[in-house]
Amino acid sequence: MARARRFGVSRAVRICVVTTSYPARDGDPAGHFVKTEVDELERAGHEVVVVTPRPGGAFGWPGAVARLEERPWRIGGAAAWMALATAKIRRARPQRIVAHWSVPSAWPVVRASNVSGASLEVVSHGADVRLLVALPARVRRSIVAGIAARAASWRFVSESLLEMLEKTLDPRVARDLRAIARIAPAPLGMIDVADDVRAHRSALGARPLYVCAGRLVASKRVDKVIDYVATLRDREHEPVLVVLGDGPERPRLEQLAQRWQIDVRFLGNMPRREALGWIGAADEVVHASVAEGLSTVLREAEHLGVKVTVL
Repeated sequence: MARARRFGVSRAVRICVVTTSYPARDGDPAGHFVKTEVDELERAGHEVVVVTPRPGGAFGWPGAVARLEERPWRIGGAAAWMALATAKIRRARPQRIVAHWSVPSAWPVVRASNVSGASLEVVSHGADVRLLVALPARVRRSIVAGIAARAASWRFVSESLLEMLEKTLDPRVARDLRAIARIAPAPLGMIDVADDVRAHRSALGARPLYVCAGRLVASKRVDKVIDYVATLRDREHEPVLVVLGDGPERPRLEQLAQRWQIDVRFLGNMPRREALGWIGAADEVVHASVAEGLSTVLREAEHLGVKVTVL
């Protein structure tokens, strides 16, 4: 739990930000958009307490679902963190709680903490909604109804994400959800990477650069990105594909790149500045994921003026 500085502002309040993804160190890209939001709250003069798991265990790269599938015994660590987080929230006595990811941050962590008088804002980024949709209808209804009854607002990063959940609910619960729902993309917190962009472009010369970024899991369909770039090869310009991120699909993707005999560079996880430097240097950012709330990578590419291709 990290406690932020408190500024002398008359309307400052104590806020608990509960999240399962948050940078563990400088340059760590995990949950950077949550960190950006925390920084904004601090600048507004609020006292912010971040409640987040330590790196490893059930939470971390490339996501809780993949980590639990890899090692199911990690579920015990997830349960232990939820109990610890509940206790930390109670001790903090916040006036406001912001829960990033409805499951497990809002349900069951915030619900179990039962902090009287604290307003609750829930934020859904994508993975939590897909988990809710996959649950049995009765369980999903109970969780959504419980959150809707407790939360002052439920923020979705895109309208399509809200609709995905809404259409799986009975009319009454859907109405309760819609009554507190709002759409707001996560803050980007862009940084100046002009020097990095120039360095990458200088090193590559005239070779076209394609970039994709994200967890290397099946739903991201990075294999389709490799296939796409392979079809663009010609005698004059040999393309370079830079893959940012890591995950269990990496060995299979490396083998696919070898079969195509194209220059694919798997750079793994890296600090956000380095990742933005590659994105900014790209001729094209290629995106093939079938499971997104609102892609941060695509928003970053558009901000940097880079062409985006969605497969």
